[in-house]
Amino acid sequence: MEKLVKPVFRHLGRAVVAYVVLLIALMLTLLAWYYVNAVVENQASVRFRETVQATQEAVDRRTSDYVAALYGVRSLFYASEVVEPEEWLAYVSGIEPESNYSGLQALGYAERVAPASREEFLRQARERGLPRFRPNLDPGGERSVYFPVTYIGPSNDANDTLLNQDLHANPVHREALIRAVETGEPRATSMIYVLTDETAPGSPADLALRKGFAVYLPVYELGRPQETAAERRSALEGVVFGLFWLGGTESPQESVPEQQRSPDEPDVEPSGSGGLLQGIFEDSFDPGIDFEVYDGDVVERGTLMYDDDGIRRAGNDALNVLFTRQSSIDVAGRPWTLYYSTLPEFEARVDSALPEFVRVSGIGISVLLFAITWLLVRSRNRAEQASRSLEDANRQLEDANRELESFSYSVSHDLRAPLRTIDGFSRILLDDYRDTLDADGRDYLERVRLASQHMGHLIDDLLNLSRVTRSVLSRERVDLSSLASGVARDLRQADPGRDVEFVIEEGVTAWGDSRLLLLVLENLLGNAWKFTSKKPRATIEFGSTTGPVPGSASGAVTGRIFYVRDDGAGFNMDYASKLFGAFQRLHRARDFEGTGIGLATVQRIVHRHGGRVWAEGEVGKGATFYFTLGGSQPGPEEVRRQKAGLA
Repeated sequence: MEKLVKPVFRHLGRAVVAYVVLLIALMLTLLAWYYVNAVVENQASVRFRETVQATQEAVDRRTSDYVAALYGVRSLFYASEVVEPEEWLAYVSGIEPESNYSGLQALGYAERVAPASREEFLRQARERGLPRFRPNLDPGGERSVYFPVTYIGPSNDANDTLLNQDLHANPVHREALIRAVETGEPRATSMIYVLTDETAPGSPADLALRKGFAVYLPVYELGRPQETAAERRSALEGVVFGLFWLGGTESPQESVPEQQRSPDEPDVEPSGSGGLLQGIFEDSFDPGIDFEVYDGDVVERGTLMYDDDGIRRAGNDALNVLFTRQSSIDVAGRPWTLYYSTLPEFEARVDSALPEFVRVSGIGISVLLFAITWLLVRSRNRAEQASRSLEDANRQLEDANRELESFSYSVSHDLRAPLRTIDGFSRILLDDYRDTLDADGRDYLERVRLASQHMGHLIDDLLNLSRVTRSVLSRERVDLSSLASGVARDLRQADPGRDVEFVIEEGVTAWGDSRLLLLVLENLLGNAWKFTSKKPRATIEFGSTTGPVPGSASGAVTGRIFYVRDDGAGFNMDYASKLFGAFQRLHRARDFEGTGIGLATVQRIVHRHGGRVWAEGEVGKGATFYFTLGGSQPGPEEVRRQKAGLA
């Protein structure tokens, strides 16, 4: 036993430094893996929060636009003493609800009728010859006041069934109607079922019930006081209303509350395309996130109004999801709860290969460092035992030991030191043992060097992307033209042999963080410089214009748009959605170098400024990158136009 133990201790005593280096390298590998994994998860969390914020803003804008349409309907009644059926139908047709208001099932007007005027109202309605107008109020019976539907549009089978119905008799509608009358503001109902002619594909039914809501806006007699709730009730002539359905993927309902449907109405069917929320998520929404809308402040099955995929996730603890969040918005005085949760495809993208790459590479580097250190220690021991005459060799070994100790110290303070070490020792092996190694050995060492250098670039870029997210925004007036000129000058100095013409518009300014905006221009102009490198003569432009911003409601919002254009390699527009993803590349690495982080950094900076970034291109004909900066102060020309009353 003693014969076995002594050699072990003797070996440990001689190679203790190598084992210390191995332990430190493994500890640093674990630290690097933990840090990179945390960065990847934090990046996913930021992406989730940005999607949640963009979605809530999109829903809030869309519902506000639709509710605002009721004011235009009310103006029709204020502008005419008597609204004829032809005028009503012409107005509804003129706003083109099918193309401009997807999910708007009906716009209507319900006249306030006192019990003493009920028969006179029915007589006048029959004289006007309204289509499919019932001879009696529905429901019948004596009530203190009636609000029969006098006008409805667009005219279709679903909407015509509402003519002469008294929605005030329905408790859900009555509550919203009374709140609208007393406040003078539009007020929404809780969730109702709206009868529509939008049926699911393959459905045998002509009509279907959709989850939705109604909004009421009072019409008062002009000239009457409306300061108090009592005065508003006294001046009331009627109410305009809108019936809306949200769309989404609905599960078939077993039953619908009787007060919200008629006996001849069909059962609720799964929703097809369309709805109020149609198309608003195309740019801002991540398909890896599920989105649900609930009526009121309580998230439960009975209040679900909209589901993106038909699988209810709110309140379902059995579903193990990475991120969830709830937020609230106000829709015409009615609270809605928005629920978001990540889907497996979102979480699959979070499981980045980078942490695993760092772990495996770190272990490999640790083993290599241990082997190199052990070889050095063994060489030193053999030299000491061989002869004292080899003092030069001993001094070199002592220097190597001191360098090794210094290296070990630096490893504990520098995350990227193992990468630099493997690159350096690989170069030594290539230089000193080139004749000993065969072609495969030299090729393997070259690949090790390239991989370690690429890993260093990846870590640097990932840390830069993380710093962009964490840094504090300091807004000021920034001369983008001057920044672009400086970037162009640096590019020319780095490669003076290139024949590239820079066309930079003068006087382009913006309101933002100068340091981050410089980083945007460095990435965009640097990309243009890189992807025009294969052309003998190239042109790179920077400037600004004013026009519609993609993704704005109905395409009506215009703003200041900055652009960087080149006539280089371009890209296929089918893959444009991948441009701004981290580590996404549309060109091969051997054609154009890079890590795929630059455009992701640009997108993050632009989003932090409240703007948008997008690109257009064609293979072989160049590319144009556009971006906006939200919250920018008006330029001199805009100020002049505002003072002149032109804008």
